[in-house]
Amino acid sequence: MSEFLAMMAAPVVAAIVLVVMHGYLGGHVVRRGVIFVDIALAQVAAFGVAVALFFGAEVGSTTAWLAGLIATFVGALLITSTRSRRQEVPQEAYIGIIYAVFSAAMILVLTQVPHGGEEIRHLLVGSILWVTWSEVLKTAVLYAGLGVLLVWAHPRLVLISDDPDRAQTRGLTLRRWDFLFYAILGTVVTSSVQIAGVLLVFTLLVVPTVMACRRGCAGGLRQMGFALVIGVSAVILGAAASWWLDVPTGAAIVCTFGLLIGLQVTIEALVQTNR
Repeated sequence: MSEFLAMMAAPVVAAIVLVVMHGYLGGHVVRRGVIFVDIALAQVAAFGVAVALFFGAEVGSTTAWLAGLIATFVGALLITSTRSRRQEVPQEAYIGIIYAVFSAAMILVLTQVPHGGEEIRHLLVGSILWVTWSEVLKTAVLYAGLGVLLVWAHPRLVLISDDPDRAQTRGLTLRRWDFLFYAILGTVVTSSVQIAGVLLVFTLLVVPTVMACRRGCAGGLRQMGFALVIGVSAVILGAAASWWLDVPTGAAIVCTFGLLIGLQVTIEALVQTNR
C-alpha cells in the first residue's frame, strides 16, 4: 500500500485537479450541445505540440505548451465563427470537421518526427503516471487563475449556454463571449492534454457531467458536487486498477468512467422496467 501511495499520489491528485476544472466547463459544453468541442480543441492543441516537436521541442516543455496554446486559440476562433442564429448546419458538424482535419495534420507532422508513433500514442493517452508534483502545482495555479476569470464571467456564460436568444436581447455579443469561453477551455485543454492525453481529457469533461444530468443535477452546485464525487471515485478506482493490473493509468481511468456510466444506465433502466 505504501508503495502504491508513493507512486500514485501525484497522478491521482493531478487527475482530481483536472476533474474540478473540467467538471465546471463540462456543464457548459453539455448545455450548449457541443459535446465534442473538448476533444476537438484537445486535438488542435496536440497538433500545435506536434509542430513544436517537429522543430525540436520536447514534450512537456514550455515551447511545446505555448505552441499548443497558440494552436488552441486558433481552434477557439474557428469554433466561435461557426455559431450562427439560423444554424442550417449543426455546430457539432463543424467541430467534427475541425477534429478530423487537425487529427490528420498531427499525424502528417509526426510522421516526420523521430519516434513519431510513440508521440502520437503519448498525445492520445498521455503519461499521467509520470506526472511530477511540480507539474501538479503549476497546473493547479493556472486553473486557479482561470477559475477567478470564470467566476467573473459566470453569470453571462450561464445565460449564453442556457438561452442565447435572451442573452442577445440583453446586449451580450455571443461571439465575443463564445471566444472567451472556448479560449479558457482551450487553455485548460492545452495543459491537460500533455498530462493526461486527449482521451482522458474528453472523458473528464463529459462523463461526470452527463452522469450528473441523468440524476437531475444539471446546473449549479449540485452538478459540480455530483461530478466531483464521480470524477474522484473513478480516478481513484482507475488508478488502483492500473496499479494492480499493470496497465496504462490514463486508459484504466477512462475505462472506469465507462463502467460507471454503463452501470448507471443499466440500473436506471432496470428501475424503470420494474415500475
